[in-house]
Amino acid sequence: MPMSKNETKIVRLVLTLFATLPLHAEITIGLLSGIENNAKQTLLYQNHTIPCEPFGVITLEKMILNGAAPQECKSSIESFYLSHPHQRQFAREHLILQQSYHYETIKEGCVLYANGPETYSEMLLRHGLAVVDPAFDQKEWNAKLKRSETGALKEREGLHDTLIRKWCIKEEK
Repeated sequence: MPMSKNETKIVRLVLTLFATLPLHAEITIGLLSGIENNAKQTLLYQNHTIPCEPFGVITLEKMILNGAAPQECKSSIESFYLSHPHQRQFAREHLILQQSYHYETIKEGCVLYANGPETYSEMLLRHGLAVVDPAFDQKEWNAKLKRSETGALKEREGLHDTLIRKWCIKEEK
């Protein structure tokens, strides 16, 4: 007995799904096992510890280490964190320990999908807790990161409402 049109469509759909299934096998899911600060998290994948630092951004914690004017940079960030204590705990408040997260490792860091399609780097930028790293150049990510940073600039979120950028970012001319 020949198949009806609807049955044929269903069979084709099922075959197409099975044919494309291997294309989606690259998804990596890790268990968030540790949060050191906003700039350093640890994932567990197949019993291996994976360090995860946000990609494409310079976090406030990194700025303290590499600031243009180290003393002023450190004191302005500490002052910011004193007046915004929740921002110091941003990772602990937005990421859940022992929760599984989709992630990718790239040479510039770790792409941690923390809020659906939004990455943790984008979240940091949107809240003004990081700036886009000028040395980062990946076409697929540049526009998304810049868009998140622009939103924080317009709203004067986080470091964009302070002198942190002046003391901590080495402006290239």
